[in-house]
Amino acid sequence: MKIREKIYEEIKNMSLGELSLLYDQIKLMVKIRQKPKKRLSSRYSIEEIQEMTMSSKSSWAEEVYLEREERL
Repeated sequence: MKIREKIYEEIKNMSLGELSLLYDQIKLMVKIRQKPKKRLSSRYSIEEIQEMTMSSKSSWAEEVYLEREERL
């Protein structure tokens, strides 16, 4: 079952009070998304980041893939 379907199923089983709280959370998320994003300055240069990632023995791409797979 995909994440969207799981969410729909959970929503169907919510009480009116839970739905009210969920709606408040959704409104907050929309408000946050609409705010202009400020560019954060990096503490590290691109070269420093590349050096750190080259020295890592683990597969970062594999970790991201597994995390995403767990969410689906």
